[in-house]
Amino acid sequence: MDLAGGIQVVSFVILAAMMIGAALGVVLFSNIVYSAFMLAGVFVSIAGLYLLLNADFVAAAQLLVYVGAINVLILFAIMLVNKQENFVPLPNAWLRKALTGLVSLGLFALLST
Repeated sequence: MDLAGGIQVVSFVILAAMMIGAALGVVLFSNIVYSAFMLAGVFVSIAGLYLLLNADFVAAAQLLVYVGAINVLILFAIMLVNKQENFVPLPNAWLRKALTGLVSLGLFALLST
């Protein structure tokens, strides 16, 4: 493996870790605004993967359309419909998050095989 191949592998690993971490943030954050920002991180990492595949136009379209338009539209919709409700914390809420993580890891293992 030459230097360029090594840089591509390291870049792929960093982008993949960023994408998985941001995707977990989208699902696990209780604040919907933070979830929308994490969704922007997922879109940016997908654009980075497109750049690794030498698909420059698709990466630019990904950034402009999804991060620049769709995600901003989602954030505006969240902030315009910001209803203030007093939610009662559910007992054993950590159990739901743990089960969600377990199901997500199971689906990831199933799909990766």
